[in-house]
Amino acid sequence: MDPKAKVLFVGLDGIEPELALKMCDAGDMPVLQSMREEGVWGMNATPPGFGDGVMWSCVFTGVNPAKHGRYFYHQLRSGTYQTFFFKEDTDFKHEPIWAEISRAGKRVAVIDMVHGPLIKDLNGIQIVDWLVHDREDVPRSWPPELIKTVIARYGDDPFGGTTDAAGRKAADYVELCDRMAERIRTKTEMSCACLDEGPWDLFMTGYADPHDVGHQCWHLHDPSHPRYDAQLVAEMGDPVKRMYVLIDQAVGRLVEKAGPGATVIVFGGLGMESGYTANFLLDQILRRLEGTEGLTYVDTLKKVYRAVIPPALRNRLAHFGQRREQKLLVSDWRRRKCFTIPHNDNSGAVRINLAGREPDGKVQPGPECDAFVEALTRDLMDITNLETGEPLVGEVVRVSDQCAGDYLDDLPDLFVVWHRPNPIRKIGSRRIGVIEAEYPGSRTGDHTPRAIFFARGPGIVPVGQIGETPVLDIGRTVEALLGVTPEDMDGDPIPEVTAAERHVARLSSHHDHARRE
Repeated sequence: MDPKAKVLFVGLDGIEPELALKMCDAGDMPVLQSMREEGVWGMNATPPGFGDGVMWSCVFTGVNPAKHGRYFYHQLRSGTYQTFFFKEDTDFKHEPIWAEISRAGKRVAVIDMVHGPLIKDLNGIQIVDWLVHDREDVPRSWPPELIKTVIARYGDDPFGGTTDAAGRKAADYVELCDRMAERIRTKTEMSCACLDEGPWDLFMTGYADPHDVGHQCWHLHDPSHPRYDAQLVAEMGDPVKRMYVLIDQAVGRLVEKAGPGATVIVFGGLGMESGYTANFLLDQILRRLEGTEGLTYVDTLKKVYRAVIPPALRNRLAHFGQRREQKLLVSDWRRRKCFTIPHNDNSGAVRINLAGREPDGKVQPGPECDAFVEALTRDLMDITNLETGEPLVGEVVRVSDQCAGDYLDDLPDLFVVWHRPNPIRKIGSRRIGVIEAEYPGSRTGDHTPRAIFFARGPGIVPVGQIGETPVLDIGRTVEALLGVTPEDMDGDPIPEVTAAERHVARLSSHHDHARRE
């Protein structure tokens, strides 16, 4: 019987590879364990310092961030001091693999691929921002009317687009996890129904639930976390492991529905660990190093605003406040040598106020900038977590050493990657003195740099684990399995996955040549 999809790609957003492998070994994730035993699997190298948004963008474009242009949902507009919200449908500088595969005449279905742009006139279907982590726009689809049909039949996201919430009680966590479990079942039912409408050359579907449960419930998985609640865990179990088990079952249903002739790729990451960060301290660190430490205009405005304006009125004035804050930030950034810009909590993002690039640049490019970065790196690496005696910073990544492309200036200049096995509350060094503050966020888990893939299918020799491969190779591998030659990609096909396809292609080429002769 023909498969319902030639290539089935399942994305597991935010799953932690080390935990998943332990659960495979323990028999708790038998579907992924069978893929380890019957196919190929391995870890994936991810761009250092970058967060989850870049990793998935690299997967489905096959190019590095300086070519696709996205590093976060909230970015600095190059050549200005203004920030903007990245629009996935219009702001990507490189198209996703499903656009190229569709253009090659292949039939595709793409459901909630993480941060993926909607492609119009697709040879198939696509659904965007339906059941995802941190919805960035309204749910939408190709064809346009499809999303209305899907929501009418399956319902909308029970979390309204985000699971973030402060002050949850025990009963709230139980409800949160029950809704996540239902959301997994909904995504699986919908995906299976779409598979029945095949055959598809490429069928892609993504699950947000490992991401959400990791951010919201990691303190109920990690006994070393300060907020670990042994009594609640005894009552409800480990919510992270519960979602992983349900995800494994969902993958099993999709694999069965796709049929034995399908090539299956399961890709997951970025991983999760306890979410300690010093992002909320970084701007103060930079100020002390530069000698401009003290309350900024923005800080002062916020204090006055919160003291004078009633909460109900604050909500009505939120838009005005954001615009005013942006203006004050611009004024502040213009006079500094470097400043922080938005980024994931895994690392702080630093922009150098570079002459010739920024309107009021203070640091000259070339040797002066190199010396500035070297000195800043030394100062950052000297900072200590004073409660543990450990270094605060694991490494400082210079983005231009890692990425190349026309949109390099759209990215941060430096990432300050935190060393964070323990909470970060009190830090210090000879240059900055002592800084003490509490993390203001509600998330208890945050991303590791780890990612993993599994592949199984006709012609794939079950060699088990292979060496680490760049995350850029995933998208290129999918295209190679479908016989599509990319116009511009940094990644290469993973040979252990695509060897059979290349062998068939060579045979076909040889026969065509023989017929012509």
